[in-house]
Amino acid sequence: MKIINYSILIISFFSHQLFSQGGDFMSVGALIDEIDQLMGNPASSTELGSPNLSPVPYNPSTFDRAGFNAPLKSPNNFPPVSTTPYPISSFDEPSSPPSKSFRVENELMPANLRNPISSPTEENMDPLVSPFSGNVANPGTVSNKAQSGAESPSSSGRDLFLPKIDYKNANLEELMNPVDTLELPEFEAPIILPPEDKSPAETGEPSEPLQTASNSDAPNTQSTTPQQSTNLPDAQNYIVLGERIDQELRGKIHEAVMSTRLASGGSNNPFVTRSVFKAVANCNRVLGRLNAPFQKRYRRDVLLSLVRMHERNNSWVDAIKSYERYIEEFAADDSYPFEEHEDAPGIPDLQASVGSLRKWKESIDRGAPTIPETHVRMGKIYRSLGAHRMALNKFYDAINATLTLPKNQAFELADRRSGRSLDGRSDAESNQAMFEIAETFMDAEDYDQAVKFYDRLWRLEQLRDFDRAIVRFKQGLAHYRRAIENLRKEQKNERTGPDSAPANDLPFDKTPRADFAKVKEVLRGYGTIYPQSPYVPESHYILALTFEQLNQDEESINELTVLLKEADFHPEKLKSIETDRAQRDRNYEFLRKMRSIWNFWKKKTGNYLANKFFEDSEYFNAYRVYSAMRKVDSSPSWQVPVLYQIALCQEKLGNFVQATETYMSIEEFVGTVKEAREDLANSEYLNFVFGMAKWRREQLEETRSIRQAVKRYGIYQTSDPADPALSSLGN
Repeated sequence: MKIINYSILIISFFSHQLFSQGGDFMSVGALIDEIDQLMGNPASSTELGSPNLSPVPYNPSTFDRAGFNAPLKSPNNFPPVSTTPYPISSFDEPSSPPSKSFRVENELMPANLRNPISSPTEENMDPLVSPFSGNVANPGTVSNKAQSGAESPSSSGRDLFLPKIDYKNANLEELMNPVDTLELPEFEAPIILPPEDKSPAETGEPSEPLQTASNSDAPNTQSTTPQQSTNLPDAQNYIVLGERIDQELRGKIHEAVMSTRLASGGSNNPFVTRSVFKAVANCNRVLGRLNAPFQKRYRRDVLLSLVRMHERNNSWVDAIKSYERYIEEFAADDSYPFEEHEDAPGIPDLQASVGSLRKWKESIDRGAPTIPETHVRMGKIYRSLGAHRMALNKFYDAINATLTLPKNQAFELADRRSGRSLDGRSDAESNQAMFEIAETFMDAEDYDQAVKFYDRLWRLEQLRDFDRAIVRFKQGLAHYRRAIENLRKEQKNERTGPDSAPANDLPFDKTPRADFAKVKEVLRGYGTIYPQSPYVPESHYILALTFEQLNQDEESINELTVLLKEADFHPEKLKSIETDRAQRDRNYEFLRKMRSIWNFWKKKTGNYLANKFFEDSEYFNAYRVYSAMRKVDSSPSWQVPVLYQIALCQEKLGNFVQATETYMSIEEFVGTVKEAREDLANSEYLNFVFGMAKWRREQLEETRSIRQAVKRYGIYQTSDPADPALSSLGN
């Protein structure tokens, strides 16, 4: 019933309006004029959208009839517009009627095409086209950007470049001439030259540069400045090559790659940082759009950038995920590595260890990796994470890829330009994969398989001399470790008893004696055959340990003597290098490195000899060696254990007073040196040694006080065996 009542009321209202003047019908135009007069905005014509409108006399009685005699008040007190086609003196009473109906003013016209109804003022003028810029020919003209800013601020960036067309009088051809959005994306604006205005000194204005208006929604493709990129080693500017992608997608690819190069995971941070999360999100967003066949080269670069970011941050789980994604996408693609593969971000080479920062820095210019190289790198990461079985699978995949994948012309041309051959690359990849398989078995303590693979590598003819030297040393090391492991098993069986121990019958070639003999065969003369190998000192040390297990002490000491005297890092040889060259030609970094290696091996061999003398009860020789070792290093982590061993030797030799003083010197050293106190707080081993030294000093002082009391008061007396009382007690 309410709806029917409202309908009757509306019909009666319009009927009253139609028949109010003499009972004649009123046209629609006259009705609109009447409504305009009631609203205070009388129209000048009944034709909608007509360009030539005749004015209608202003009749204030309509306001009286409608009850609008009260003056209009603005709650916000808007300031009047400076100049308009119909100036209004105040909001209380308009001075003249408007020239156009508010209903048809700009209703059907888009916001970015509406003509302004007010002339420009100083606030909405474009600073680049201001009257002070020297363009005084027509001061009333304003830019299209300033005009659009008066009506629609959101379209100020794009209205500046729209063609100036009279859309009311334009013909069909002018209206059908659109802007080519493919050639000019909306986020990219042409360069606007600054105005030729006067200098700040002449105008008296501040010397701040004028900022041109730009679309705020557009991505900033040049967000990476050189000042920001100098702090990170991989923050080189990435250039998106190719002409088949538009400028918008090019900017997205650049933003994704540069975000990976600027992202940082922090130092030992277990959580994902904001920059890394943003970089991963940008890369995934771009990868979701690169679906065309010719865009695979950009997918390759984005995925490699993700891999490099995770490796730099030591996020090995995330790195292996990106590697798996890379292999899944490109391993079976015959067109890999696509165009411009030499300019793509690279990964560390075959010999690079996991976590090597130097190799990671050098890999940026290596270009896209081959599929076998990628498998080898993944296997190394799996091995470092403890997943030995998955690492072995990746190494076998690398060998399989070198045999099954067809020869790629792009890699062949790249190798030819660098002076290498593709066959040599394939051989190096397969040999490195086999070597990594042996290393994985060694890391998993499966020495039988490690020995087998090292023997296979040793029999290969295409091995380089440097690689052959490494394989030969690893072969001897595998035999030594297998012998030590079998000895431990035998000792464990002896402790548990022959009945409870399982049967451990080894073939003769796997017994400890056979392995020690193999170590002597492999490593004896190693330094003479391969003098440039970095494993020469270790070969002497392993031979010394082998001779010790075979109870050949003299030969063991001789090997250690050869290690210290004939090494390239001996101080006498380094001194000759320094004197033979001028001061400006000396490589001080190399000399410093050689001295550190000399100190390391002097500590290792000296500690081994001193401990061996101490275990053999040759305390004086052990004391001499420990005293000489004290001068090698002045750090608290070395001084405290050496002083403790010296005090033990003095105690064993019966020099209790000297031993007590040595123990006291340890406490004094820790109490006076700040670095010693810090190391003592951070190291459980040093804290244990310091506690033992303090306890033994207290024991020696108590023993000394007891002996002095015995000598002074005669508490204990020796019994006479001829005393009959004592002899009767014995019966």
